Amino acid sequence: IGTINRINKTYSDLEQKFEREPSSNEIAEALDLPESEVKDSIKTASRHVSMDAPLASSEDESRNMYDSLAGEENSLPDSPLMDESLKKEIERVVNTLTPREAEVLRCYFGLNGNPVMSLDEIAGRIELTRERVRQIREKAIRRLKNTSRSKILKSYLG
Repeated sequence: IGTINRINKTYSDLEQKFEREPSSNEIAEALDLPESEVKDSIKTASRHVSMDAPLASSEDESRNMYDSLAGEENSLPDSPLMDESLKKEIERVVNTLTPREAEVLRCYFGLNGNPVMSLDEIAGRIELTRERVRQIREKAIRRLKNTSRSKILKSYLG
Protein backbone atom coordinates (compact mmCIF):
# COMPACT_ATOMS: atom_id res chain seq x y z
CA ILE A 1 0.00 0.00 0.00
CA GLY A 2 2.89 2.34 0.79
CA THR A 3 4.41 1.68 -2.65
CA ILE A 4 1.07 2.23 -4.34
CA ASN A 5 0.61 5.52 -2.49
CA ARG A 6 4.12 6.66 -3.49
CA ILE A 7 3.46 5.66 -7.11
CA ASN A 8 0.15 7.56 -7.13
CA LYS A 9 1.77 10.68 -5.68
CA THR A 10 4.67 10.50 -8.14
CA TYR A 11 2.21 9.88 -10.97
CA SER A 12 0.31 13.06 -10.05
CA ASP A 13 3.52 15.09 -9.70
CA LEU A 14 4.91 13.91 -13.05
CA GLU A 15 1.56 14.41 -14.74
CA GLN A 16 1.59 18.07 -13.68
CA LYS A 17 5.25 18.48 -14.59
CA PHE A 18 5.00 16.90 -18.08
CA GLU A 19 1.37 17.96 -18.71
CA ARG A 20 0.64 14.39 -19.88
CA GLU A 21 0.35 10.95 -18.35
CA PRO A 22 3.79 9.70 -17.29
CA SER A 23 5.00 6.29 -18.46
CA SER A 24 5.70 3.51 -16.01
CA ASN A 25 9.41 3.89 -16.89
CA GLU A 26 9.38 7.57 -15.85
CA ILE A 27 7.65 6.72 -12.56
CA ALA A 28 10.15 3.91 -11.91
CA GLU A 29 13.11 6.28 -12.50
CA ALA A 30 11.63 8.93 -10.20
CA LEU A 31 11.09 6.41 -7.40
CA ASP A 32 14.24 4.39 -8.07
CA LEU A 33 12.19 1.19 -8.42
CA PRO A 34 12.22 -1.52 -11.10
CA GLU A 35 9.73 -0.79 -13.88
CA SER A 36 8.14 -4.25 -13.44
CA GLU A 37 7.28 -3.44 -9.80
CA VAL A 38 5.67 -0.16 -10.85
CA LYS A 39 3.60 -1.94 -13.55
CA ASP A 40 2.51 -4.64 -11.11
CA SER A 41 1.55 -2.08 -8.49
CA ILE A 42 -0.45 -0.02 -10.99
CA LYS A 43 -2.23 -3.16 -12.20
CA THR A 44 -3.01 -4.21 -8.61
CA ALA A 45 -4.25 -0.78 -7.57
CA SER A 46 -6.94 -0.41 -10.20
CA ARG A 47 -9.30 2.48 -9.85
CA HIS A 48 -12.62 1.99 -8.06
CA VAL A 49 -15.82 2.14 -10.04
CA SER A 50 -19.07 3.40 -8.59
CA MET A 51 -21.90 0.90 -8.59
CA ASP A 52 -24.26 3.77 -9.43
CA ALA A 53 -22.29 4.88 -12.50
CA PRO A 54 -24.07 4.22 -15.80
CA LEU A 55 -22.73 1.28 -17.77
CA ALA A 56 -20.69 2.37 -20.78
CA SER A 57 -21.81 -0.54 -22.98
CA SER A 58 -25.49 -0.01 -22.30
CA GLU A 59 -27.72 1.94 -24.71
CA ASP A 60 -30.00 2.68 -21.78
CA GLU A 61 -27.99 5.10 -19.63
CA SER A 62 -30.25 4.51 -16.63
CA ARG A 63 -28.76 1.00 -16.21
CA ASN A 64 -25.97 0.63 -13.66
CA MET A 65 -23.92 -2.19 -12.12
CA TYR A 66 -26.60 -2.96 -9.56
CA ASP A 67 -28.94 -3.86 -12.43
CA SER A 68 -26.36 -6.24 -13.87
CA LEU A 69 -25.46 -7.91 -10.59
CA ALA A 70 -28.88 -8.12 -9.01
CA GLY A 71 -30.73 -10.93 -10.65
CA GLU A 72 -32.77 -13.83 -9.46
CA GLU A 73 -30.52 -16.26 -11.32
CA ASN A 74 -27.60 -15.18 -9.14
CA SER A 75 -27.70 -17.07 -5.86
CA LEU A 76 -25.78 -16.21 -2.78
CA PRO A 77 -22.44 -17.96 -2.45
CA ASP A 78 -23.34 -19.36 0.96
CA SER A 79 -26.75 -20.62 -0.16
CA PRO A 80 -25.80 -24.34 -0.23
CA LEU A 81 -24.27 -24.00 3.22
CA MET A 82 -27.40 -22.31 4.55
CA ASP A 83 -29.59 -25.04 3.03
CA GLU A 84 -27.53 -27.78 4.67
CA SER A 85 -27.61 -25.97 8.00
CA LEU A 86 -31.38 -25.51 7.75
CA LYS A 87 -31.87 -29.24 7.02
CA LYS A 88 -29.83 -30.13 10.12
CA GLU A 89 -31.81 -27.73 12.31
CA ILE A 90 -35.13 -29.03 10.99
CA GLU A 91 -34.07 -32.61 11.73
CA ARG A 92 -32.90 -31.62 15.20
CA VAL A 93 -36.26 -29.97 15.94
CA VAL A 94 -38.27 -32.85 14.45
CA ASN A 95 -36.33 -35.30 16.65
CA THR A 96 -37.79 -33.55 19.73
CA LEU A 97 -41.23 -34.92 18.76
CA THR A 98 -42.53 -38.40 19.44
CA PRO A 99 -41.36 -41.01 16.90
CA ARG A 100 -44.85 -41.24 15.34
CA GLU A 101 -45.20 -37.45 15.02
CA ALA A 102 -41.71 -37.19 13.54
CA GLU A 103 -42.44 -39.92 10.98
CA VAL A 104 -45.71 -38.30 9.93
CA LEU A 105 -44.01 -34.92 9.39
CA ARG A 106 -41.05 -36.45 7.55
CA CYS A 107 -43.40 -38.25 5.18
CA TYR A 108 -45.87 -35.39 4.76
CA PHE A 109 -43.21 -32.73 4.04
CA GLY A 110 -40.68 -35.02 2.35
CA LEU A 111 -37.89 -34.52 4.87
CA ASN A 112 -34.65 -36.58 4.97
CA GLY A 113 -34.92 -37.60 1.34
CA ASN A 114 -38.40 -39.09 1.77
CA PRO A 115 -40.83 -38.39 -1.05
CA VAL A 116 -43.75 -36.09 -0.21
CA MET A 117 -46.71 -38.27 0.70
CA SER A 118 -50.42 -37.64 1.04
CA LEU A 119 -52.31 -38.32 4.25
CA ASP A 120 -53.77 -41.48 2.67
CA GLU A 121 -50.30 -42.79 1.75
CA ILE A 122 -48.98 -42.09 5.24
CA ALA A 123 -52.04 -43.77 6.78
CA GLY A 124 -51.37 -46.90 4.74
CA ARG A 125 -47.71 -46.89 5.66
CA ILE A 126 -48.16 -46.64 9.43
CA GLU A 127 -51.52 -48.47 9.52
CA LEU A 128 -53.71 -45.69 10.86
CA THR A 129 -56.75 -43.91 9.46
CA ARG A 130 -56.34 -40.83 7.31
CA GLU A 131 -58.08 -38.72 9.96
CA ARG A 132 -55.77 -39.96 12.73
CA VAL A 133 -52.72 -39.13 10.60
CA ARG A 134 -54.14 -35.62 10.03
CA GLN A 135 -54.63 -35.19 13.79
CA ILE A 136 -51.07 -36.35 14.50
CA ARG A 137 -49.72 -33.94 11.87
CA GLU A 138 -51.68 -31.00 13.32
CA LYS A 139 -50.56 -31.82 16.88
CA ALA A 140 -46.92 -32.10 15.77
CA ILE A 141 -47.08 -28.76 13.98
CA ARG A 142 -48.63 -27.13 17.06
CA ARG A 143 -45.83 -28.56 19.20
CA LEU A 144 -43.20 -27.26 16.77
CA LYS A 145 -44.64 -23.77 17.00
CA ASN A 146 -43.55 -23.78 20.64
CA THR A 147 -41.07 -20.89 20.87
CA SER A 148 -38.25 -22.90 22.41
CA ARG A 149 -38.32 -25.37 19.51
CA SER A 150 -38.84 -22.95 16.65
CA LYS A 151 -36.62 -20.06 17.76
CA ILE A 152 -33.60 -21.28 15.75
CA LEU A 153 -35.72 -22.03 12.68
CA LYS A 154 -37.22 -18.53 12.71
CA SER A 155 -33.73 -17.08 12.17
CA TYR A 156 -33.69 -18.74 8.70
CA LEU A 157 -36.75 -16.72 7.67
CA GLY A 158 -34.65 -13.57 7.52
